[in-house]
Amino acid sequence: MLKVSPDVKFSYNYIKGSASDRKKIVSLLNEKLFDDLKLMHADSKISINEFKSIYKRHLPEKKKIEIKSLKELKDFCGASAYLYDSRNYISGMTLEIPTKRSKISKDSLVTIIHENTHVLDTLSNPKHTALTQKLYREGKYDTKRDNWFINVLYNNEGLNADKKIVLDNVNERTLNFLKGKSNSDKILHLQDARYELEQEQHAYSEQLKYAKKLKDMGEEVSEKDLVDYEPLYMFSEKLKLLKEMTFKFISEERNKIAKKIK
Repeated sequence: MLKVSPDVKFSYNYIKGSASDRKKIVSLLNEKLFDDLKLMHADSKISINEFKSIYKRHLPEKKKIEIKSLKELKDFCGASAYLYDSRNYISGMTLEIPTKRSKISKDSLVTIIHENTHVLDTLSNPKHTALTQKLYREGKYDTKRDNWFINVLYNNEGLNADKKIVLDNVNERTLNFLKGKSNSDKILHLQDARYELEQEQHAYSEQLKYAKKLKDMGEEVSEKDLVDYEPLYMFSEKLKLLKEMTFKFISEERNKIAKKIK
């Protein structure tokens, strides 16, 4: 894998240990940011510059995170994305927050936590960033890949969906997307999609946790922020399927290598 810039990863001091340990670090950093941002619920709004100052204090190490304002949105929906340099290497990230007249409303607090979870998960998992960088530089993120991830994996199936039918459909459409690719590319795409889906699962989990905290504080919270998206998106079931498919292609590749050696 290609080397990841120190601007987009935490040092080993913070990310040693298991995946569960790294999630705990992300949750702890989110909690500290949330505690500081609760002031928005007292003052109603803060400026984007005030937020930048607060956010900078809560990153344990200096990283290239550009805080951007999202304007003219109908609903409070944030974003985070990679920044690339002239050679298509990942050089930083964005944290994009909905604003009105350069002010961040208290309605955006849960959105901030969701998007910050993506940023922190990325900083905590350089292996995923390295894979993303590799696929991007090799031109393997295309419309077909985006449609597969968004419309098949990251799809709201609804509470009454038949899980077997959904997973059979995911399996079939995933195999269609992978058709014609080498086993090594199939494995890379499946691993990359699994990492991305795990991030969404974690971000929605953190979103729900802090929406509930605000409600318990007596604050008004959007109903959509209080929804448990885990069963709707079937994150756990789809992740299990992706792991099984990855293992199958890894086994096939190992068998091919073993036959060549004999």
